[in-house]
Amino acid sequence: MDALEHFDDMQLYTRGVAAAPALLIVDDSRLRRDCLKAALAQRLVGWRIDDAETASDADDDAQPGCDVVLLGGGRIGPEDVAQLSGQAPVLVCYDCAEPDRAQSLLDAGARGLVPTSLGLGALLAAIERVRAGGRYVPRLSAVPRPRTAPPVRHELTRRQREVLALITEGKSNKLIADALTMSEDTVKAHVKQIIRRLNVANRTQAALLAAGAVPAALR
Repeated sequence: MDALEHFDDMQLYTRGVAAAPALLIVDDSRLRRDCLKAALAQRLVGWRIDDAETASDADDDAQPGCDVVLLGGGRIGPEDVAQLSGQAPVLVCYDCAEPDRAQSLLDAGARGLVPTSLGLGALLAAIERVRAGGRYVPRLSAVPRPRTAPPVRHELTRRQREVLALITEGKSNKLIADALTMSEDTVKAHVKQIIRRLNVANRTQAALLAAGAVPAALR
C-alpha cells in the first residue's frame, strides 16, 4: 500500500469515527441524567452520549460534533435554550402544563418539545427527527392546563358555602344540620340551591366542582 492509499484509508476511518452521532443530556438532576443515559444507550446503538448539569457546564465542556442536545430538569428556561441552541438542535423534555411557557421555549430556539407524560418511544422518535433537521412539537392547544377551583364563592351565599364545604367533606344532610345548627329540611333547601346555582346535576358534582376537580359531565 503506497502513502496515498494509506492516507485515503485514514481519512475514511476518521470520517467514520466522526460520523458517530452524539447526544448531550443537560439536566440538573444526576439521577435523571444517569437513568436517561442508561436507557438511551440501549436504544441508540453507536451513539456517543455525554451529560452536563447545567447549560453553562455544557457550553464550557461541549464536545465537537454534538448532534442533539436533550435539555431537561426542573428549572428549564428560555435562556438555557438560547445558550445551547447555537451548539446543536435543542430538544426540551419538560413537564410544563402551560402552553405559553412551552411557546417561549420554542421562541428561544428549541427544535422540539417532549412532555414528560410521554414515554421513551416518543423521546427516541423526537431525537431522530430533530437530528434529521425536523421539528418535534406537540399541539400546544392540547397541552392540559392545570385545573383550578371555579369562583364558587361569588355564586353562593355564606350559609350555602358553609353547607358546600361540609358536602365536600362527605357529610350527610343530618351531620351538616347538626354541625350548622339547622334543620335537615333547611339543609336540603340549601343543597337544592347550591346545585341550581352551580349548574351541576347533583351534590357529588357540586363537591367536585368546589374541590377544583371538574366533573366529567361538565368538561
